[in-house]
Amino acid sequence: MDFVVFDLEWNSGYCKRTKSFINEIIELGAVKLNDKMEIVGQFSIFIRPEITGRLNSKVKELTQLTNEDLVHGATFNYAVSKFRKFSAGCVIMSWSTSDLDALEANCEYYNHNSRIPFLKKYADVQAYCQDMLGTGKNQLALQTAAELLDISTDDIPLHRAVGDSILTSRILKKLYDAEKFAAFIRNVDDEFYDRLNFHSTYIYDINNPLIDKDDMFILCDVCSARCEAPEGWKSRNRAFFAELYCPVCDKKMKGKIQYKLCYDGLSVIKQIIRRSAE
Repeated sequence: MDFVVFDLEWNSGYCKRTKSFINEIIELGAVKLNDKMEIVGQFSIFIRPEITGRLNSKVKELTQLTNEDLVHGATFNYAVSKFRKFSAGCVIMSWSTSDLDALEANCEYYNHNSRIPFLKKYADVQAYCQDMLGTGKNQLALQTAAELLDISTDDIPLHRAVGDSILTSRILKKLYDAEKFAAFIRNVDDEFYDRLNFHSTYIYDINNPLIDKDDMFILCDVCSARCEAPEGWKSRNRAFFAELYCPVCDKKMKGKIQYKLCYDGLSVIKQIIRRSAE
């Protein structure tokens, strides 16, 4: 089985037709990998901006691209067609799903269909690396992951589609375990798009019916006793906070509970964020 890591660069701007902002794709780059995560092919194409017209200053600074670079770029649909041939039969991968969001928006604009035509099997390399590095669900930036793994970027043009694809492939190769990675490969079906387009939300209204008030407690991180919250829980910054007291340890501390509604249900994170001085 072969794999393709792709990356996009885009230009953010206002679309008069949809009366909304859009991330218009201006560059699509990718590398093809064999089952040993070795690079065996490369793809790169500029896409001429038609919605936003000219590059904004932040994009120019970040990518070092100019309007002149894109004058003779391909149309969006031509670029997608060429990439579809390049990636045929491969598992498509990217660093996080943010590029998929941009692809959906561009497919919807040009084709009135948000489905991504070349996407049949997909894997989120960021999610896999976070799992392998033990960082949990905390968003790990591409360059941060490279630094953690002591991967040099001196020979890579960062913030360019092919360059970021190469860096992603190097990170993946260093952490690659075929059996573990297989669990992150998803079939692209209706459920995949439902998950992709589901917007997780934080719940911080204590009267929300999804919150079980009887479950609003934290166990002491020393003795595992149930801590008391004499003044109750207060909502702040999309979470609940309380001054806690452990009757067994006779210690005070501060606790935090955060509720996040995800596609698979309610996620509850409880943590002690500060203990009183001994």
